Amino acid sequence: MSEANTFRLAIARTGQFIDSQGRPQSFSEADLDAIAASYKPGKLEAPLVFGHPAVSDPAYGWVKGLKREGEKLFAQIAQIPDEVRKLVQDGRYKYVSMSLMPDRKTLRHVGLLGAAVPAIDGLGPVSLSGGGDAVTINFAQGDGKMPTIEELQAEVSTLKIEREGLKEKLADAEAKVTRLASDFAAYREGVEVKAREGRIDALIKEGKVKPAERARCLNFAAVLAKSGETFDFAAADGTVEKLSAEEAYFRELEAREASRLNVDFSAMVPPAHATNSGEAAAQPSDIINKL
Repeated sequence: MSEANTFRLAIARTGQFIDSQGRPQSFSEADLDAIAASYKPGKLEAPLVFGHPAVSDPAYGWVKGLKREGEKLFAQIAQIPDEVRKLVQDGRYKYVSMSLMPDRKTLRHVGLLGAAVPAIDGLGPVSLSGGGDAVTINFAQGDGKMPTIEELQAEVSTLKIEREGLKEKLADAEAKVTRLASDFAAYREGVEVKAREGRIDALIKEGKVKPAERARCLNFAAVLAKSGETFDFAAADGTVEKLSAEEAYFRELEAREASRLNVDFSAMVPPAHATNSGEAAAQPSDIINKL
């Protein structure tokens, strides 16, 4: 590890901020001047560390002086390991924190944030006092800026507006889902009604249901379908199936003996124009007499 010349680092700027304990902090150019003027490295030298150490941590450099230029406070840092210098120059540490003693003027330490701590041998721990009440604020490195309170408030307002917009979109989407579910339910019910009617009509043709029973059987089957109940249905071969109440009802109807009296005779009567000329059209009574 070799020592290089001092390294210049912006560690603070003017504005309103929130410190690491959630307290609002405001810094003017006069405040930055006061911090620079009060810094006495011969009396209390501030180390360069990683993160926010509370009590002790290795020092990766030492602040030799502070100077305000415009809206920023710069630190001259010496004894920086080459590895740390390269990481900072490569932009691996996007943020820097300035930690002050409770008097808001005495620099406690400068912290680098944003990447893993490099493994460097030969660095002993440095004692950091005043950790409990320290004022620690994070600032962006380079040309970036940490947001001020006003900027954060503006961002919160924007997010609230976006949230309301998302709520409206969510409500519209939920309404659409409800409509689609209703439309599908209606479609499904229509399909079930047609299937139910088809089975009853087939049973009528087979002579297992009387034509006069059609409406009653359809209504009863519909009621069973809505009940959602299931039954264990024993087939003729002895097997047992778990069926819906409606399906079990249809199985019972299908198991009936066909009755010739249940035939829908209207389907058997030929139209008058189909008879030979001079012959009377067949009547239901004629068909019954032939059975």
